[in-house]
Amino acid sequence: MITAQLLFAAMAVGARISGRGVPWQEVCASRFFVGALTAYAVARARGQSLRIANLRDAWVRSGFGTLAAAGTFFLYAASPALALGDAATLMATSPIFVAILSLPMLREPIHRTHMVALVLGFGGIALVAQPTFSTARHLAVIGGLTALSSALAMIWLRRIGPTESSEAIVLHFALVGLGATLLLSIPVWQTPSPRDAAALAATGLCAGLAQLAMTRAYALDHAARVSALTYSGVVFARVLAAPFFGEVPDTGQVAGSVLVIGSGILLAAGARGDGRAEALAGTAPR
Repeated sequence: MITAQLLFAAMAVGARISGRGVPWQEVCASRFFVGALTAYAVARARGQSLRIANLRDAWVRSGFGTLAAAGTFFLYAASPALALGDAATLMATSPIFVAILSLPMLREPIHRTHMVALVLGFGGIALVAQPTFSTARHLAVIGGLTALSSALAMIWLRRIGPTESSEAIVLHFALVGLGATLLLSIPVWQTPSPRDAAALAATGLCAGLAQLAMTRAYALDHAARVSALTYSGVVFARVLAAPFFGEVPDTGQVAGSVLVIGSGILLAAGARGDGRAEALAGTAPR
């Protein structure tokens, strides 16, 4: 999951660069197109099957994932009225939704360590992003719905992850998302320049590899525990934004980053303890 978040942060940099020259719908479509090619190539290289046995749940996962991706690109690339910090904070609530939904939907218990890590991580997100929420309420609602859609996609990813190959799940998601965003791109289509095309390709490659890593993570461990590590993505994004866009964090943002990293360390320590207990009980996830 840490690898996935680093790649997602690199994807965000590519999306911001390419979004200067083409509409957000095209940026999102290219992310899915290159992501699909990446999943297919990795599957062939590893000899993994691209057949999905549980198509019903795969369609639900891909549907929620497409909604989350569209909301994310809309808020970051097409909504200057919403402060970037506000958008990051709203979408960073996704792990909280995952934790809340894990018990009723997955029958996975939420340990005290997970909740403490979630609270610390969200506090760090607030310091890093420095939200003001002095913006249109409908954009805040879109941000919250994007986080909820992402959480539901992760819930269904946890459901099907242990029984399907990561490459097959990512390819299905990418193809569904590609079809939807290509339709959205038709009315606003702009042919990208060579520079924009290169940025779009890099964005899609990072997104495809990140999806593979994230899908594998949810196949191996409890959803709440894995999802809490997504907080690290905001720290990675801040680090990459400094050289690319000259965004240097202030003291509060540095403190927030420390909280985010601390929540990850706490979560990792809890994971080791939970793993030992599950192994003794004969229920450790395979």
